[in-house]
Amino acid sequence: MNANKKKIKRENKFKSALLKNQGLIIAQLKNEWQESEKALAKEARKKQLIKFAKDASIIAGKSMLAFLAIGGVLTVAAVAPNIFAAYGKITKQRRYFKKDEFNKNKYYFKKQGLIKIRKTSGNVFELALTEKGLCRTAEQVFNDLIIQERVKDGYWRIVMFDIPNKYRWTRDIFRKKLRMMGFYQLQESVFVLPYLCEKEVELIAEILGIRDFIYLIKTVDFNNNEYLKKEFR
Repeated sequence: MNANKKKIKRENKFKSALLKNQGLIIAQLKNEWQESEKALAKEARKKQLIKFAKDASIIAGKSMLAFLAIGGVLTVAAVAPNIFAAYGKITKQRRYFKKDEFNKNKYYFKKQGLIKIRKTSGNVFELALTEKGLCRTAEQVFNDLIIQERVKDGYWRIVMFDIPNKYRWTRDIFRKKLRMMGFYQLQESVFVLPYLCEKEVELIAEILGIRDFIYLIKTVDFNNNEYLKKEFR
């Protein structure tokens, strides 16, 4: 099998794993969304939200897919000359969109096969994710997963793994993700970090289906780590 076919096969397995674990991913997305909601707490009233949307565009294209994943089918309607409001059927939450950016993203996502659009009446229509759109959103959440708060509690986290050949397609993905999250690679399958990270590591391992092959050790100290102390200050 040539390199290109291997790459495609690995990507397909990765997408299948994401779809299989969409519940975990959407739960993670909800947590991230709730954190972002805190930033809007002072802009709670409708007039303030509309003003904020005009000034800063509350929902960008990336967030539109996320809101669809969380809220299910969205009902979208005009609430001001240049503003749309979207209502999630599952969450009952409301979000605001700048009309020009919303239309640009809407047509792009439809062309890419990521969403379905159904007009109900006048300026009211419904949006829903396709399976391809759900997969794209899940991949986006996985790729964006980071250590949100770098909290030191006096312990090192050492992640070791011994993944069987049956799951070898996950090795590069797992290694790459640990590096992106700030881990230092001590050996090929040994990574170190001095921050709270158990939840994130377990989520990634669960999504990739390799939790049984991941070992996470918490220790106060270990030998020959002077370089790491300097690396992480």
